[in-house]
Amino acid sequence: MASGMTMASGIRNVRINLSQQCFDLLADAMCDFSKKTGRFQTMRMTVQAACERLEGLSVSHAEFEQFLCEFPVEGEISVWLEIGPKWGSAYDGLRQKLKGFAGKQGIDKAMIPFAVYLATRHHFF
Repeated sequence: MASGMTMASGIRNVRINLSQQCFDLLADAMCDFSKKTGRFQTMRMTVQAACERLEGLSVSHAEFEQFLCEFPVEGEISVWLEIGPKWGSAYDGLRQKLKGFAGKQGIDKAMIPFAVYLATRHHFF
């Protein structure tokens, strides 16, 4: 995973490589979210909405394990995500919860599709 941060603007850029299953999960969520809102949604908008809507939700290790059983994360599809200061705290909050049982290495790679997975399971899209 390669990631960087633009200090002046507080924007972080995260680049990850995902499996076809995780890519399909993200694409399907973007489609569902677009249909629900009546306007086209980007991956950033979809992940942002997922993180913001999951802010008060507790995340369990069992849910994460279930996600990993259904969606292998590692893959060859390169995905880039811009995390802005407006929703960075929601992203970081979920990321921190996940660190508790997922470890530190590759956390963004799992966190991004996991956030969308949770939002989909809890019918937030």
